[in-house]
Amino acid sequence: MRSIDRAKVAEWLRRYLPLEIGGTIAELGGAFVAYRLSGSFALAALVGTIGASVGYYAIAFVSAVRWSYRDCARPSRIARVWVALWLATRSVLVEFGPAEAVDSLLVRPVAYYLGPQLFASPMVGWIVAKVLSDIAFYVLAITSYETFSRLVVHRRSRQEDEDGSVETIAAA
Repeated sequence: MRSIDRAKVAEWLRRYLPLEIGGTIAELGGAFVAYRLSGSFALAALVGTIGASVGYYAIAFVSAVRWSYRDCARPSRIARVWVALWLATRSVLVEFGPAEAVDSLLVRPVAYYLGPQLFASPMVGWIVAKVLSDIAFYVLAITSYETFSRLVVHRRSRQEDEDGSVETIAAA
């Protein structure tokens, strides 16, 4: 088994941690509010799953648009916006599409439904469900990111940006 490079782990943390924070707040907050209002684990699982996606992808998409727009060389502002929107959409779909399909349609709803029933506290069950769901999600997302990095809008390290040795956007 090959070891994982520390630089890769640092890159993944820089890339995914802000998204994870936004998704987690929306996920756990949504599940908690839905459960408190309805008493239904099924509704909490649904709202938690939707909240995770909304919180996560809002940040992912805005970041991708920002990076694409900054590095897009188009003559007009309107053309630059459209190209940035296209590159950001393609980037998010390539990097997260397969992982999100498996996560949102299978893993996370089942984990969020069963987790609170298997533990003494709904919150403990949801945290365990989140961790297990995130492991499955990131195995797929990181695989897509590494496999299709030429299609994914992403920031390179600051050192590479300063050296000019690597383009900031790896999307063409």
